[in-house]
Amino acid sequence: MNDRAVRIAYFKELLEKRIVVLDGAMGTMLQREKFTEDDFRGDRFKDHPSDLKGNNDLLSLTQPAAVRRVYAQYIEAGADVIETNTFNGNSVAQADYSLESIVYELNHAGTALAREAADAAEAQDGRPRLVAGVLGPTNRTASLSPDVNDPGYRNITFDDLVETYTENARGVLDGGCDLLLVETV
Repeated sequence: MNDRAVRIAYFKELLEKRIVVLDGAMGTMLQREKFTEDDFRGDRFKDHPSDLKGNNDLLSLTQPAAVRRVYAQYIEAGADVIETNTFNGNSVAQADYSLESIVYELNHAGTALAREAADAAEAQDGRPRLVAGVLGPTNRTASLSPDVNDPGYRNITFDDLVETYTENARGVLDGGCDLLLVETV
């Protein structure tokens, strides 16, 4: 079922019939693998100047088989909807790793892997699975000041947040998600 509109119609019908099952925590599943710094880096980022361990979104590029395996495990467990491995897929969060320049690629890759897993499951049993493109938090907020001595100060603007989430959303949509999931924001 390569048509997003058809999958959404299916999803709406499914919601009328039963509880829809959403997958679980991607990060927890990936942490079970105990990836090393070298695993996070892979060949492409072996000379990157910043530490990369803990950047689970990067694993969609450096360890795609592991990410795909997690998606498949959630589908096998009965998930109707799988979330993309894009929880930190925004330029503000990726700045911690000096990887702002690959945000679109991270989002696209994490979503494309989920789409592959969902489509493979449907090909086996005929039941569509939806892919939820995750828009996760930044490490900055426009609602509170990080400086107790200056309550009006903000370390990010609303326009900055619009820009970073637009890039995040574009990557997951282009990667094949069916819906957007705003998570922990």
